[in-house]
Amino acid sequence: MSFKKKSRIIASIMLIAAIAFFVFAITHPTASFPWSNTITYFIYAVYILIMVLLFAAPCRKGK
Repeated sequence: MSFKKKSRIIASIMLIAAIAFFVFAITHPTASFPWSNTITYFIYAVYILIMVLLFAAPCRKGK
């Protein structure tokens, strides 16, 4: 399996997990994390950045 296909599969799984988490968060408004919102937003940003990089990495032209 090529790197392009692996990275797209991983990014797709991450996107599905993010959507599932969003649905859970919307349906359970009383649930929360034991740390501050700043840490939560940082984790979200890193997660999104990794997912976008995995989707975009196969589009780059190689050597």
